[in-house]
Amino acid sequence: MTEIVGAHLVGSAPVAEPNQLFQLVHDHLSDHLRRVPDGEVGERDTWIRWQYAKLAQCPQLVAEEPDSSYLGREIQLFMLRDDGRRLDLADLGYADAALASWELFQRARDTGTIAAHQRFMVGLPSPLSVVTMYVAPAARPAVLEAWTAVMEKEVSRIVDSIPNDSLAIQWEVVIEFGILEGIWTYLDSGESGIATRSEIAEHVLHLGGLIPDSVELGYHFCYGDAGHQHFTEPSDASHLAWAAGIVFERLGRSVEWIHLPVPRTRGDVEYFQPLAELNVPEATELYLGLVHETGGEEGTRRRIDAASQVLTRFGVATECGLGRRSLDTLGSLLDQHAAVSSPLT
Repeated sequence: MTEIVGAHLVGSAPVAEPNQLFQLVHDHLSDHLRRVPDGEVGERDTWIRWQYAKLAQCPQLVAEEPDSSYLGREIQLFMLRDDGRRLDLADLGYADAALASWELFQRARDTGTIAAHQRFMVGLPSPLSVVTMYVAPAARPAVLEAWTAVMEKEVSRIVDSIPNDSLAIQWEVVIEFGILEGIWTYLDSGESGIATRSEIAEHVLHLGGLIPDSVELGYHFCYGDAGHQHFTEPSDASHLAWAAGIVFERLGRSVEWIHLPVPRTRGDVEYFQPLAELNVPEATELYLGLVHETGGEEGTRRRIDAASQVLTRFGVATECGLGRRSLDTLGSLLDQHAAVSSPLT
């Protein structure tokens, strides 16, 4: 008998400020959540798009090379100026946002809106995702090194400023799956996605290693959600299972949760079958992003039934953040999470 326990919120929500999401969680889903995000409000509402302006502040980068590979939306990729200067990247803004929201989280906890057991969850994008999206191939290695170094400083500031027993950090790994699927190449060499698996593995493991054991660690693996579309529809969960397996086998510290997307059209066992060989540690919560408005609760239960033929225990989530939907749909969608899963013990 498969246990469907708990729920997970990926991060974004269509709210104007964090307290709106905290109240929605309290009203609809509190007993089902271990961690609560701030909704990624303001300029963070479109995931990494706000980082384009941060890169533009670097005097050594110039936006020149056009690219329209992501759902046909053309942007100018950044190239390095040939002036020999060291890359000077601005603060990324993630630590500032986390510390501002943490103050609100504490107040919400004091008033009982946030439960005592719930941690504040901070979502951070993988540097490889940002750099692959916005930097021209020839400049990617240098910018990746510099951007990763700045992100490491932001992580340290978050960890040093928020009590670790109240903190959870989620790495958002997205464009990596586009590389694995052959949608993007990281360098001009035209390498296939398979040829870059080892580099992706090392990158994902490095990110996990930045988080001290005193802080909960999770990963959100994703196939994108621009316009409620994936950049490609995965044939099954093979790449997701591979990435999760790498983390479980090689990271060297506990992973408190992993979230995997499930396309709304996939209520078949074949999609989930690659997860059958995944050795999920007892301490790790696996959340499947199979809660959709499409098909309502009946469709969600159909996807749960298919997953239950492969897995014996998991929680539920949407396949990505909630930020690209209207606020008036949020309450019923959160209720659906609660309806199909058991409360946490």
